[in-house]
Amino acid sequence: MRATIFSYVYRLIRFIVTKTLYFIQSILFIPKDLEPAVKIGDSVMSSISIIGKPFFDFKIPAKNQIELFELKFPSPLIAASFKSDYDILSIWMRMGLGSVTFKTIMKDIRFGNNRPRLQDASLENEKGLLNSMGLPGPGIEKFKQTLSDINLQEFNRPLGISIGGDSASEYVYIITQIENALIENPYSYFYELNISCPNTVNGQTIGDNPNELELLLTQVREFTDKPISIKISPDLSNERLIEIGEICLEFDRILINTGNTHYKKPSDVHVIPENFSMNAGGFSGPALFNRTLEMVKLFSQFNTPIIATGGISTIEHVRSLQSAGAILFGMATALVFDPYCIPKINYKL
Repeated sequence: MRATIFSYVYRLIRFIVTKTLYFIQSILFIPKDLEPAVKIGDSVMSSISIIGKPFFDFKIPAKNQIELFELKFPSPLIAASFKSDYDILSIWMRMGLGSVTFKTIMKDIRFGNNRPRLQDASLENEKGLLNSMGLPGPGIEKFKQTLSDINLQEFNRPLGISIGGDSASEYVYIITQIENALIENPYSYFYELNISCPNTVNGQTIGDNPNELELLLTQVREFTDKPISIKISPDLSNERLIEIGEICLEFDRILINTGNTHYKKPSDVHVIPENFSMNAGGFSGPALFNRTLEMVKLFSQFNTPIIATGGISTIEHVRSLQSAGAILFGMATALVFDPYCIPKINYKL
């Protein structure tokens, strides 16, 4: 009941804040831009987190625990890679996520694409988001410094570290830097290789070349035996997905993550092109679910652990993906629209 009430209040406040922001932008004759609303929301949630026990603290039913390799997830619900605000990640853990994955780390500092780069969008009458953030982030050196300062280890849950790069050598360099930084750290963690990102100028295209992916995994395995999740684009053909699945069978302790955003032009998802800085971006939301389910069924033949990501927001989504062979369930847009879906799904699992 508590989760249901707070869910309604959260969605109402988000609606009011967003519409107010759009109204202000319109009278100032500036392009529509959702990013300030997200920052306002994160700031408000962070500011009340200290006194937020009744708002954020929910128990995870003991029966929900999943053990994968040496990783113990108290819930199969995890945050997909799109956020690095430690206060927000902590709040989602308190609400019942079994793990969170840091936003993709790149070698150097990135400021991302020009704004506006995040918009409300829709596809097939389902609300979603279109983003062309461009993987902004502090770079590996700053990320290493902050790893020792964050308090997420108090939750005793696995942490996902998403890695990106413009070449295989950059992926390897970042991983070696993290391994050295965490050599004496008690974190339980796994890596995610983001091999396809549709919202940067040059993209991350290792997923388009299975031979390059095989070489990358071979090189990475020389430096770490940690579990590795391969984040695969839903825009790849089924034939290419099968090639990737066969490559993953050659390596130990591999997970397949069936989801990233869909490459879409603004006009494809009811976004005015003038309100978007790029020619296209990554669309996310419930409309992705059917493709996610299709990918899970396809990869289930390889007997490799599957993380289902893309369009998940309800218990029905989770149950369908469980039946198809998925073990963990990554969420992103659902956490933006209504993070109280976490305890609601946990209690029904």
